[in-house]
Amino acid sequence: MENNFNTLINIQPKEISNHYPKDIKFEIIGNEFTKIAVITSVGDNELEDWLSKNNDLVDEIYEKNRIILFKKFKSFSSKKEFSSIVSNLSTGGALDYAEPSSPRTQLEDKIYTSTEYPKEQSIPQHNEHSYSKSWPKKLFFYCEHPSEVGGCTPICNSSAVYNKIPSAVTKRFEDKGGVMYVRNFSQEMDIPWETFFGTKDIKEVEKYCKEHHMNLKQIDQNRLRIDYVAQATLLDKPTNKKIWFNQAHLFHYSNLDSDVYNYLIDTYGIDNLPRNSYYGDGTAISISDLQLIREAYEDVAFRFDWEQGDLLMMDNINFTHGRDPYDGTRQLYVSMSEEDGIHNYLKAAATTKVTEARKNTAAFFIINESKYGDSKAMLKYKLALSCRMLRSLQLDEGSISGHISMKVPNEKNLFWVNPFGILFDEITPDNLILVNNDGEVLEGDYPINVAGFCIHSEIHNTSREANCIVHTHSPWGTLFSSLEKPEILMLDQNSCMFYDNYVLYNEFDGPVNTTDRAIKLAEKLRDKNIAVLANHGAISCGESIETAMMYMISLERSFRLNVLARQMNEKVNLIDSKTAQNSKEWISNPMGFKIEFDALARRIEREYPDIKNYYPISLSI
Repeated sequence: MENNFNTLINIQPKEISNHYPKDIKFEIIGNEFTKIAVITSVGDNELEDWLSKNNDLVDEIYEKNRIILFKKFKSFSSKKEFSSIVSNLSTGGALDYAEPSSPRTQLEDKIYTSTEYPKEQSIPQHNEHSYSKSWPKKLFFYCEHPSEVGGCTPICNSSAVYNKIPSAVTKRFEDKGGVMYVRNFSQEMDIPWETFFGTKDIKEVEKYCKEHHMNLKQIDQNRLRIDYVAQATLLDKPTNKKIWFNQAHLFHYSNLDSDVYNYLIDTYGIDNLPRNSYYGDGTAISISDLQLIREAYEDVAFRFDWEQGDLLMMDNINFTHGRDPYDGTRQLYVSMSEEDGIHNYLKAAATTKVTEARKNTAAFFIINESKYGDSKAMLKYKLALSCRMLRSLQLDEGSISGHISMKVPNEKNLFWVNPFGILFDEITPDNLILVNNDGEVLEGDYPINVAGFCIHSEIHNTSREANCIVHTHSPWGTLFSSLEKPEILMLDQNSCMFYDNYVLYNEFDGPVNTTDRAIKLAEKLRDKNIAVLANHGAISCGESIETAMMYMISLERSFRLNVLARQMNEKVNLIDSKTAQNSKEWISNPMGFKIEFDALARRIEREYPDIKNYYPISLSI
């Protein structure tokens, strides 16, 4: 969402006249995602003097808004005044700028230039030091001289950014352990390692890396390499909101112009770039994921024009900042305070033993690679297995109704789906049909189910994450969907998977056999994995066949318990929302889904031995 003229007309500053002194004006500026509290001096006020008389008021405003812009106060006569203000508004003094990411000059004790990147470049949104395991809680920006053109400091609400990023992306980063950062220090590019570590003593560097859990490799006297893993998200305890808190998009080579990063890769190799980022497990980050992250920041960002003497105090966890390109002279000073770190955000219940045990379990299945991979041939095999799995578990009607589809990787608007007129236990990779968005059968000898095409094509188009879609008229699912209030009660662990992860589609008027009705359903589903269709069963979606299938299988278990619970005369004890959320985060993960799917797939191969004749000879095609 751009902060253009029309946006600013629609979102006017909100002046609040309550208990505020007459020598200031208080208002809220911003857009629907990001809002800034503004205190504007009306009289001839010096900020330090005014703060001494109104500390409680400022604390109250900051506690509520987490960001304050002070305007029209007298400009500081020296940088020491800025330093004094920082001390007065912080618990403890200002912090040193450790582990620098961009070039800065120290002007005064713990007062720095905001950045010295070339003015024609923009600096992407980021929380300060979110690439580390420790960071400042508060940031202060003081405008000594605004630029003639441009030079805004865009601000984003971090929780709004998290909510804007598709849930599949945030979940992928969390499931893969956060973000891995790689830095290659040399005299040629970026900043020297001596600047980063603040020492020329390699022994001190080794000690620092060990204390901060960084892997260090000394290539030669002038070149060092480090890599380490840090968080992707945080749970902000005061607000209980999830925060997107990392710099994956900024460190990744795709943040550079394509000409630049292509040259660097050709010259130095992908492993020797000055900086790069990966998923926490060391695998390459999807460029499409990074693009979605950048789009989320731009949608949420709010810009304001700097004026001389402006002071911005902001919560570094709840808000991000960046810089627009500019012309002319621009002098902004920055200071940081109140040391914070990941240790303050770890869940107390997540003991070291449990964490290590889970890591060891994950490592076992990563090392012992699944026999059911993700080549095109294997995807068709898994799709056929899934049809038979639904039959074996009695999740179909025992008839030709129901459908499972899978997008064809690297092909636009194509998906495989089971054909119309074939029973689920007759499906093989060879009789699956390939369909385009116009409903044309491009491969296969059978027709398509019209209702299935309408539903699946629109959901595939609407959601980037819905690679696989499963729709059945399962016995318990169909019965549950016919209830007057088909709300999934949090009865057990299976039910918790669907906490805040399903929608009710109540508009049943026969089979979904028009695109208009399918579009309404797809729009209703949006970023959820489950849709309960009134009198019509359910739909599950996922990035993979394993995820979509295990959601459907678990959903049927939950439907059964929910129907039985409603038949009981006694009240049932429901799981509270916090426990349900925690349970969902623990059990709803791609690796867990794949492990269970693989186990069921082996059973299906035993029950239907003929299916093994279709196991792909080559796993890479």
